[in-house]
Amino acid sequence: SWKNLIQPQPMFEVLSRASEIERTGSYVARMEIGGTGGFENPAINALLAKHSHGSHQYSPSGGEPLLIDAVRSSQWNEYGANDYEVTIGPANFLITAALAAVTSRGDWVLIPDPGFPTYKLACDFLGLNIAYYSSFELQNNSAEVFQNVGTLEVPTPKAVIVNNPSNPLGLAADGEAISQLLKKLEVLDIQIILDETYVNLVYSDVNPIVSTPNSIRIRTFSKEHCAPGLRIGYVLSNSDVSNTIKNLMSLTISCVPRFIQLAVADYLCSTVRLDFTEQVRDGMSRRFSFFKSAIPKHMLPIPPNSAFYAFLRIGNDKLAFEYLLSQQVSTCPGSQFGKNGSNWIRVSLAGLESTFEKDVSMLSSALSRWQL
Repeated sequence: SWKNLIQPQPMFEVLSRASEIERTGSYVARMEIGGTGGFENPAINALLAKHSHGSHQYSPSGGEPLLIDAVRSSQWNEYGANDYEVTIGPANFLITAALAAVTSRGDWVLIPDPGFPTYKLACDFLGLNIAYYSSFELQNNSAEVFQNVGTLEVPTPKAVIVNNPSNPLGLAADGEAISQLLKKLEVLDIQIILDETYVNLVYSDVNPIVSTPNSIRIRTFSKEHCAPGLRIGYVLSNSDVSNTIKNLMSLTISCVPRFIQLAVADYLCSTVRLDFTEQVRDGMSRRFSFFKSAIPKHMLPIPPNSAFYAFLRIGNDKLAFEYLLSQQVSTCPGSQFGKNGSNWIRVSLAGLESTFEKDVSMLSSALSRWQL
């Protein structure tokens, strides 16, 4: 049945369990989900208030033209208007929509393990077969990461999803090196879907993935500008893919609310967006530095350099998660991101500034006892 193919993101179950503990009056270090409560964005708040009066009409399913132009100029100004189109929608939705636009039921799709849970959930819902590649090998620029593609072991997939910077690893690998690895897949006529949610939140000198022919690129306003509840993302694709995504938008949520789109368009056309992103980079760089000094080094073999996350090697992730939760520290089991994450936990470091060091100290103390 369709209902059995519709499964939720697992992080929200963890969120609910942590909230239950809080309702008893106990403090919980909230590190389980990629919220951005530690970074207020007053500029977008002001623009939302400005546009909330009289802007409650329908928008085109593909997005407001003003926002499309603002996204193109701020994100993808090197792409010609005639060759690629920008479509607006919630980024999580756009992952499913992009897969739907380029696959048929029964096709194979190659996704990262560990990787963002929506990749697998979307493939399962669409009736796609899944083959996995190692995120660890991709982020290490291993030339062998795609060696089995096109063999009997891994049939030639219709599409591959590449996530750089990686959620859950919190690591941005060199985009030029990844581009070289992707050339093998292009020769096999495999559609490349690039999830670049955190591409502008990298805290070291790393190149983005260079343009690949006919690739689909997904980015988001919500994470970079710390307003995840606005559900604004954008995808760059050819017109055929864009039209399919628009149709799916029309069928499901009709359109992103118009006043939100107009507010985001104004914001992206201002200089404040650059200032805010730099503020987030500075803040997260400081947080990562504190985190690395507080956590047992053998548990952090992948020093994070991007996004909001760190991936800790901890042994049995489910037992470790339950133990940490009993110590009032809420994390996310690594197995929720795939089989390769089963000995890891993911922590989010974008929580409240006022409690950040306290939360990390609680985590560090609990990890020290877990080792014993």
